[in-house]
Amino acid sequence: MTYTIRPRAPRALFAIAIASLALAGFGCSFSDSSKSISDSVNHSSDSSGKSSDSSSSSSKDQKSSFADDVVEYTQAYVKAGGGAESFLDGVGDLARKRGVSDWEADDATWVSIGRGLGMTKVTDAQLVAYEKAWTSGDPERVAAIKRGVDKVR
Repeated sequence: MTYTIRPRAPRALFAIAIASLALAGFGCSFSDSSKSISDSVNHSSDSSGKSSDSSSSSSKDQKSSFADDVVEYTQAYVKAGGGAESFLDGVGDLARKRGVSDWEADDATWVSIGRGLGMTKVTDAQLVAYEKAWTSGDPERVAAIKRGVDKVR
């Protein structure tokens, strides 16, 4: 009895292995990219002359700086082709760095996200997709994002 190995089987397994590694690598590199975008936005805001020291700036200044950061972060994230999964983590990182608490409940956060989306000129279909992914369908947050988009369009 003679066994023959079909030459296609090893190639198929090799292709599957390479595809799996590529997809796994993409997830890691995108997560790193998201952190990099957040860090970049934070550094550019710090160098714009605004103090990030909570002891020397008022709460209003902190929220204003945070709102500007969120607009910039949203633009960078969307332009980099970011998916929905890690976006809010990046916004949370920015909030912590600015000393802003309860940012998810603050309407201004969602308006700033909308401004960032509007400045990137996303299509209506993309806008709806981001709204669904980031707001979990919360109508108040969706409305705030739309207000932000309308401010810049």
